[in-house]
Amino acid sequence: MGERNRPHAALSISILIGCWLTVSPTVGQPAGESLSAPPDSGGSDTIAHNPDQPSRRIPEPHRDPFPGAPLLLSVPLSDLPYGFRGGFGSPSMRQSVEWNAGAAQLANQTIGWLWEGAPPGLLRSLGLWSSLGLFNYFSAYFPPGGAWMHEEWHRAVLTRYGIPSYNGVYHWDIGAGVISVDHVRDADLAALKAGHPADFTRLMEAGIEGETESSRLMRRNNFFLGRRSEYDALTWWATSLNGTAYIYICSIKDPDGELEAMNRKEDVESERDFTGLDFRAWVYDMRHPDEPYEASPRGRTHPTGSGFDRYLLYGDLTPGERGYLRFQAGLSLLNLVSPQMFGRDWLPGASPWGGQGFLWNFGLLHHLTPFGYDVGGDVLVRRGKWSWAFTLQGLVNGEMALPALGGELFRYPVKVGASEMFVTLGASAWLQPDDQRYRTTDILPGGAISLGAAVPLRGALEVFGEADAKTPGWMPGNAYLDAAAQARAGLQLRL
Repeated sequence: MGERNRPHAALSISILIGCWLTVSPTVGQPAGESLSAPPDSGGSDTIAHNPDQPSRRIPEPHRDPFPGAPLLLSVPLSDLPYGFRGGFGSPSMRQSVEWNAGAAQLANQTIGWLWEGAPPGLLRSLGLWSSLGLFNYFSAYFPPGGAWMHEEWHRAVLTRYGIPSYNGVYHWDIGAGVISVDHVRDADLAALKAGHPADFTRLMEAGIEGETESSRLMRRNNFFLGRRSEYDALTWWATSLNGTAYIYICSIKDPDGELEAMNRKEDVESERDFTGLDFRAWVYDMRHPDEPYEASPRGRTHPTGSGFDRYLLYGDLTPGERGYLRFQAGLSLLNLVSPQMFGRDWLPGASPWGGQGFLWNFGLLHHLTPFGYDVGGDVLVRRGKWSWAFTLQGLVNGEMALPALGGELFRYPVKVGASEMFVTLGASAWLQPDDQRYRTTDILPGGAISLGAAVPLRGALEVFGEADAKTPGWMPGNAYLDAAAQARAGLQLRL
């Protein structure tokens, strides 16, 4: 089932942020700091102070005349081998998250531009933040909005095994409290649970995983490209708080009446959502990986007398499982912990060895996983033409906590003859529970590598290609839990 009440959260959060920024109009820019060339602007120095000179304080990058610029719009047109099954009818996780993040940031930037010429003051602040709130409300009901992406990440797990499904956003039910993934057969769900229990559990949490990765992608790009997060932060707050609320709602009894009402009106198998409340199903299947689907509470006969009753009720979970969900709801608030969520996009730093200055930022992280959960954080560092993202994670199942480390060099400029290209390299290593099990002490080491390049074509337009390979294990944004090699290509536009 898709996102619950995110549009209403967006409106409420936009009002709160608008009031805060009305009385704090300089948020995101420290008082008294001069600004210089933006990162990645093509100038001789991409940080306000020369990073090769000792410095204990670095001003923020320059803010272009219009809020939000610059922006990198990435459109992966192919993603193989996933695309052999999904095509454009069921885009890959990487495709849908890039389309979602780019569309959201372009819209936020456009709204900022439209209000930039209005006289400063209360009316402009109210108009600006109301416009952003309305966009976040309505965009949830259209592709490639957040709800659409949430459902596409569910569907990517199904598509990866050749299981047909349909994104409920295309029912065009504007104002709906829930959005489904439907047209999924009971037999396909039972077969997936029997043959691939870890993927079946991952299916249940994939939607919220995509939401977290979308915000994470936007924050990374903003930091490295010199884009202020002032307006994008509304989208991140709405997404994160909605995710927290959704996890918590799954632990209480209140939604049971809505699920029973849905069951009464869904006479045909194709009309039913694939799972009901995502996280009731996630915690149940994670703790019962070997139980056949038809032998679980969802094996009950549907109230119509045809098919399975897919929707788990409050009483189908143990007190321990409900408590685990409340614990995860609390941990999910870690996704709000980043200076960028509060308009602080670049923090000054200096090397303890030579005193060279750099810019940095950080963000904490929480994910649900097939074996339990992941907590950790990203550290972003920018010095001259070097842009680094480092990740430290703790992967936790019911028996142990294991480490994961990752690093990425982002868009490093390389001269090739008279032309320039931008190279991105990444590598990660981890220890994960064997077979993605919640109850195991067996450990499986693994890792992944990635390589990408973007080549300017004309003006702001670039063509890019990238490839990655991984050993067995869970990676956010990768639909494959087993070993996999993938390749992507598409277009990018730098605004």
